[in-house]
Amino acid sequence: MNNKMMRSVILAVGFAATSLAVARSDVRDGNAMVGPVKADKYSIDGSTMGKAELYGYMGDLRDREHITGIVLKRGGNDDQRRVIGSIARTLELKAFEQDGRDLKPIDLPAVAPPPPPIENAAAPAAAAPPADADSSH
Repeated sequence: MNNKMMRSVILAVGFAATSLAVARSDVRDGNAMVGPVKADKYSIDGSTMGKAELYGYMGDLRDREHITGIVLKRGGNDDQRRVIGSIARTLELKAFEQDGRDLKPIDLPAVAPPPPPIENAAAPAAAAPPADADSSH
């Protein structure tokens, strides 16, 4: 094979690999499509992961693919909706649940109120005069 033909073959294989990766992606219309799996697991892009791994993966997709939302596919339970909502809130994304062909917003968990300010109960001590000061002059 000559160099020109070898480049063509390599280029064709590269395009095929790229198209497979794009076809496999679970990102649609700016939303990451997450499938619920039993035992508090989630599936996306052919991988199954727990909530900590999902959080990291969603952060990566937000930065790399610029997703704007997370969609929990049909079949999720209340705990899985809560996890998706919490991840979305933390990463400043929208959260949805697939409802047939429509997307239904997931109520995001309330933001915890800030803790009350800590008040210093001890009054500041009055400044003592310097030890070398002599008041007998």
